[in-house]
Amino acid sequence: MTGRSAARAAQGNRDANHGALSALYEQLGCSVIDSHSLGFGFPDAVVGLIGRTELVEFKTEAGDRNAAQERFARDWRGSKVRIIRSPDDVLAHVQDIRRAAR
Repeated sequence: MTGRSAARAAQGNRDANHGALSALYEQLGCSVIDSHSLGFGFPDAVVGLIGRTELVEFKTEAGDRNAAQERFARDWRGSKVRIIRSPDDVLAHVQDIRRAAR
């Protein structure tokens, strides 16, 4: 792999539903930091609500994590990386955060 293609492989890609799902988190009162461009398997977003911080991987209905994302999720010692595919997933995630904060 050349230096240029290795750099491209290290950067993250943005899934088609990324913007809409991120915006829905914000509409529901969450802070959202877009982190997809960090690459190296780091999740697409950092979501905060009620003093909790969650790592989120946006995927389309047919999308799967790549090898770097799988490795990151396996080796990460913080909270589980949540895969979000749809608005219903966002709503369920926010409900889970609120329930856990009680």
